[in-house]
Amino acid sequence: MPRVSALLACIALAAVPSTLAGQVSARMFRHPDVSATQIAFVYAGDIWVVPKTGGTAQRLTTPRGEELFPRFSPDGTKLAYSANYDGNTDVYVVPAQGGTATRITHHPMADRLVDWYPDGRSLLVATSMASGRQRYSQFFRVSATGGMPERLPVPYGEFGAISPDGRQIAYMPMSLDFRTWKRYRGGWTPDLWLFDLQSFASQNLTQNDADDAQPMWYGRKLYFMSDRDPAQRHNIWVYDLDTRQTREVTHFTDFDITFPAIGPSDIVFQAGGRLYLLDLGTEQMREVPVTVVTDLATLRPRVARASTPLEPWIAFEPSCRSSKMHAPCAVSASRMRACSSATPARNAASSLPPTPCAARAGSGSRTDG
Repeated sequence: MPRVSALLACIALAAVPSTLAGQVSARMFRHPDVSATQIAFVYAGDIWVVPKTGGTAQRLTTPRGEELFPRFSPDGTKLAYSANYDGNTDVYVVPAQGGTATRITHHPMADRLVDWYPDGRSLLVATSMASGRQRYSQFFRVSATGGMPERLPVPYGEFGAISPDGRQIAYMPMSLDFRTWKRYRGGWTPDLWLFDLQSFASQNLTQNDADDAQPMWYGRKLYFMSDRDPAQRHNIWVYDLDTRQTREVTHFTDFDITFPAIGPSDIVFQAGGRLYLLDLGTEQMREVPVTVVTDLATLRPRVARASTPLEPWIAFEPSCRSSKMHAPCAVSASRMRACSSATPARNAASSLPPTPCAARAGSGSRTDG
C-alpha cells in the first residue's frame, strides 16, 4: 500500500509544459472568408482574423457561445456571423477591427448567415422562421442594422449569393455540406439554380448527380464547389454564364475542399485542415500559414498533490458492494479473495459469465498467495 500511495502521489504531480503555453501552428479552420486585406475564420469556437499574407491571428470574439460563418461586408469594415449567445442561433454584426456585436435577428428559429448583399446594407439569411420546420430553410433579406426580415420569392434555399447587380440569386435548394456522406450520388445531391428576383424565372445550371454547392459570383462567372471530377473530391469549379462552359480550377485528390468563400480578388477555402487562397486573376493558389495564441498561454505551471491515497482496486461485483444498491466499494487483496470464492457458485446458479470482480480477485489471490 505505501508503494501504491507513493505512485498515485507522483502521478498527481502536474505541470503545464512551457512549450505548449505559447504560439502554435493551427489547423482545422472553419468557415473562412476573405476581404481585400484580411481572412476571417472560426477556430476553437471563436472568430479570428489574420492578414492575407498569413501570420499570427487575432481573436475577434470571446463571448460564451459558438460563432459560425463570419462574412466580411463588401468594404471589409464589418463582419456578420451567426452565434448562439442567448441559447438560439441568431445573426450578429461586429466591426472587423473588434468591438461590441449588434444582434440583427430575434426569431426563435435558427438563423444562418449566408452572405452580404452587394450594396453592403443588407444581409442574406437562411432560416425556417416562416415555415417553422427545421427540415428546410428559406432565404430572407434583413437590414444590416436590424429590422423585420423580408422573405425572398424562392421556395427553398440553404446557401446562395446575390449577383453584383442585385437582380439574381444563385443558390442551392438543398445542401449536403453538413452531412458526413462522401461520394454520394442520389436524390439528395444539390444542383445550382439561378433565380431572377424580378421576373421570378429560374434555371438549373448544373443538373447532374454530383454535389454542386457554394456558388460565388465573380462578374459573369460563378465559382462553386463540386465533386464531379474522376477522383470525386470536392474542388473549385467555374461556370461561365455567357459561354455556359464549366471548368475545374483546383485539383485536390487527397482532401476535400470545404466551405469556400469569395472576396474582391480571391477565394479562400479549407482543405486538409489548412487555409488556401485562390487568386482569381491567375487562378493560382497558395497556402496561408496561420499561427494562433492558444488559451494555454494564459496558464501558469502549478503543482497539485493528492490528499487521500486511492485503494488499488475498485470492484463492482455484488458481494463487494456496500449496502447501497450499485454503490462500488474499495476492496483490499484479502477482500478480493472472499469475493473470488463467492462469485463462481453464484454465477453458476444464475448461468452468468464470471464477473470482472472474479477475474481481478483471482489475479489478486495468486499474487498474494
